[in-house]
Amino acid sequence: MDASIPETAARIQSLLCPLIGNPEGVARQQDLQELGLTSMQMVNLMLSIEAEFNLTIPTTKLVPSNFRTIESIETLVQELRH
Repeated sequence: MDASIPETAARIQSLLCPLIGNPEGVARQQDLQELGLTSMQMVNLMLSIEAEFNLTIPTTKLVPSNFRTIESIETLVQELRH
């Protein structure tokens, strides 16, 4: 496992939790739509991730499956960093 994964997860949590109003945190495998993440919040999350990690998410990667869980977002971020 990449050593930066825990740091990446924590950074994603810090972006996600205020969006969904859950200060306690979210499990890495928790379905974000089940937690009530709306399409507008998902767009805000995508933009926040681009800014936080200083990357651009290609249009081909802007699919719901890449933003289903914190774990899937981590995978996307790691993929785009390399």
